[in-house]
Amino acid sequence: MRKILSLFIAIVTATLCFTACTTGDVVHKVYYNGNEYWICGAGDTGEGSVLEACGLPSELTADLCGEFIGFLESAGNNAYEVVESETDIPVYSYAPQETENVYIVEIDGIYYAAIRHDSEIYYGLN
Repeated sequence: MRKILSLFIAIVTATLCFTACTTGDVVHKVYYNGNEYWICGAGDTGEGSVLEACGLPSELTADLCGEFIGFLESAGNNAYEVVESETDIPVYSYAPQETENVYIVEIDGIYYAAIRHDSEIYYGLN
């Protein structure tokens, strides 16, 4: 019964994440360390419930920024790669806990979560 409940929760979380992060005009992806991350925002983006379902706060602030990782550079088709050369988009680790599933991205002073994603599910903090 526990396995079924865990599977159900994972499916609901993945559905919420996928739906909210894909309801906009485009999905912005980040490629880093062989993984794909989808950028989700808070506030007026309507993705606050997705952030919460993935174990993240519904409000993203500078306090969530941990160690500096690098910068985002366009890889075409709404995709970005993390690079060392300076651009206008810094990427940070997630400060509240060590994880490779979530990074914080700052774009024009607004903070977003880059949440690891594969073809089936988002990998948040839960």
